[in-house]
Amino acid sequence: MHQFREHLIGEKQCSCGLALKECEFWSEIIGQLPKQTAEELLFSEKKESHHNIPKILLSNKSDNEYLSIQEEIFTKISNDKPNKILLDSSKYIARYLLLSKSKKINVKGIYVVRDVRGVINSFGKKVQTPRSPLSTIIYYCLINFFGQVVCWRNNRVIKVKYEDFVSDPEHELSRIYCHVFEGKEKDMVLPEFLEMPHIIGGNRIKSEKRIVIKPDYKWRSNISRWKQICYYLFTFPFMVINKYKI
Repeated sequence: MHQFREHLIGEKQCSCGLALKECEFWSEIIGQLPKQTAEELLFSEKKESHHNIPKILLSNKSDNEYLSIQEEIFTKISNDKPNKILLDSSKYIARYLLLSKSKKINVKGIYVVRDVRGVINSFGKKVQTPRSPLSTIIYYCLINFFGQVVCWRNNRVIKVKYEDFVSDPEHELSRIYCHVFEGKEKDMVLPEFLEMPHIIGGNRIKSEKRIVIKPDYKWRSNISRWKQICYYLFTFPFMVINKYKI
């Protein structure tokens, strides 16, 4: 959702293949929103930047200008659609921290962690913005440091391991459901595949019609054993905290 305005201004497509303004899900919502300038878009992007995380963590103040922009979008979606839960998969810690201070929307966080070697292998693919192993390790350490701090400080954040989710998604979704609904339990039963929702942004799978949850452990064969050990040791504190084995 952090790309919503950017994609709207750029007249980009929804995952359904239609332009956002023509999409059956988004068109009515967009029609109710005032036009946003490029300057306003840049304002939100700056607020959500990673380098703002320490400042936001140390401050108890709400950013009313930022919240007014975001609350308007979420309120319109909530009023227009029957869903009680909206999943925002934006991967920005600063965004969560800013939104969590809203008095109009009830925000909870899902902190997803993954073995660094899987992350390095993923960033090495040609289908996404590539990063070198060293750059990935630095990024991984910084993001997981702040992610772990937020998780420790804030009981409104639940940690989910990627490996646990792909091996037993129904159990992990039950945990997330219990977290979101504050103790209410529900056994999840997933179909063989999930229909593609109306996604803004996203990676290459948004062009597919169905989503299948399956594990990706290609790093075990793509990365030599000695490099696996080195990458583990470089990120040792986080690998131990999250109970990954060498």
